Amino acid sequence: MTILCALPLPDLHALPAAARPLATALGLPLLGTAVFDPAASADPARPAALVAAIRAAAEDLEAMLPAGVASVGLALRLYGEPEWAPPVRRAIELDARLLAVDSREGPGLSSLGETVRAAPVPVLAIGPRYSPADEAPVRVLALTDGSPTAAAVGPGLAGLLQGAAVPVELLAVAVPALGEAPRERELELANALEELEAAMPGVQVVHRRVEPARSFESVAAAAIRVARESAATHIALSTHGRGRALRFLLGSVADALVRSSPLPLLLVAPPGEHSGV
Repeated sequence: MTILCALPLPDLHALPAAARPLATALGLPLLGTAVFDPAASADPARPAALVAAIRAAAEDLEAMLPAGVASVGLALRLYGEPEWAPPVRRAIELDARLLAVDSREGPGLSSLGETVRAAPVPVLAIGPRYSPADEAPVRVLALTDGSPTAAAVGPGLAGLLQGAAVPVELLAVAVPALGEAPRERELELANALEELEAAMPGVQVVHRRVEPARSFESVAAAAIRVARESAATHIALSTHGRGRALRFLLGSVADALVRSSPLPLLLVAPPGEHSGV
């Protein structure tokens, strides 16, 4: 079991910094790969040139990796394959427990939904507002809205943490629907959090919290606020959707968190949403 970082060139440091605390807490090796398209670097009609280009790129990757990250070689992009597919395939080949991706810009951001749906393991993602912090003990804030889709974060975290001594706080942000009494919604969410904890055997749940959203505060903003208040290092949630746009692939809350969270996210696809490579 490993944690695999799909590293973007030229910045090979931000993603390992986000994944390293989890690797330490789980006792897993931190491995690095990078997507490489041989056909874009050498003439496909010249096999020797392709082999030389792959060898040179693999050597460059190994030389540039930060300390504590071991190279597992390149994630080769096959002809016509989307850029998100090679890291997912490498994660499957390596039996990784977590796939870490850099979603701060470009293809990594626009294809995050496809990555989460295709990966059979949770995905750690850093977004455009990611801000590296001093290394601290891992503490996860797990977000749910009480729906069956959101509840998938529980089994996902249980499979990732596997009994490790990582404190997890469960959060539901109360935003009453039109005509719904706030107290009714809060009670409904409190029951959902209790059920979520029961679905996370072996996970060290330290607190269940129903947090009313403040005036004009989105669910994503409330989650980030609570994460700061509780000294969380990661925010975990389940994703949903099948559309092409990021907000539909991830869900509106996940999309907002990816774009605005200074913390790494742990994203889990619900059962039945995995599309494969």
